Amino acid sequence: MRATPDFDFQLGESADMIRESVGRFVDEQLMPLGDRIDREDYFPREEVWRAMGDLGMHGITVAEEDGGLGLGYIAHVIAVEEVARASASLS
Repeated sequence: MRATPDFDFQLGESADMIRESVGRFVDEQLMPLGDRIDREDYFPREEVWRAMGDLGMHGITVAEEDGGLGLGYIAHVIAVEEVARASASLS
């Protein structure tokens, strides 16, 4: 469940897209592993780390010309917040 489903902070379309795409990824890929990640100090390199990179999560603040998404730190924080819903340690 999202922390503030009915709040609109008006952060813009990019922020909304990041929250939606990362949130969907978290729900589908991380939630099933969240307990194991936190309890066993498990790092899901094969299961999700590369997929997070494919989604652009490792380069949110990196300039587009350098291979990133070219978004700011608000988008980065939104992605971290979404990941934290499944695993605080992975976020």
